[in-house]
Amino acid sequence: MTGIGLFEGHVTYPSWYNLIAIDDFAAYHADFGKRLIPWLPVPLLAATALNGLLIRWCPTRVPRGLVVATFAAQLAICGVTAAMALPLQAQLDAPGHSPDEIAELLDRLSRMSVLRDVPGIGVAAAFVWMLQRQLAAGSDRVERNRTLRRR
Repeated sequence: MTGIGLFEGHVTYPSWYNLIAIDDFAAYHADFGKRLIPWLPVPLLAATALNGLLIRWCPTRVPRGLVVATFAAQLAICGVTAAMALPLQAQLDAPGHSPDEIAELLDRLSRMSVLRDVPGIGVAAAFVWMLQRQLAAGSDRVERNRTLRRR
């Protein structure tokens, strides 16, 4: 999830500055937003739900506190998106803005994006660490079984 979120905030948003002078930026933006739904919000919500399940069925080698922290960070990302990003996106969908007004909305959207980037990177790093830890536990078990069979 973090990769596409970073791409949106650091590649897509800045590229829109080149498009604000077109006559129908709002229509372009609205169409873009509809196409983005299966690639960003749906996976974010699915990942958050799966992370919530990890709280209940936490792997033995993974600290439950870290799972709770990643879940809280994902909820924060969802909260920032709902409270700040979606209203800005809705304004960009509305026709009638001047190029200067669109630029101001894009500035605000870009600044807000950092509020999702930081916890997103933290969640991704924690997921990699948790996966590595759990996989290492599995490889230890496989090695022990091989050793027992050799005896």
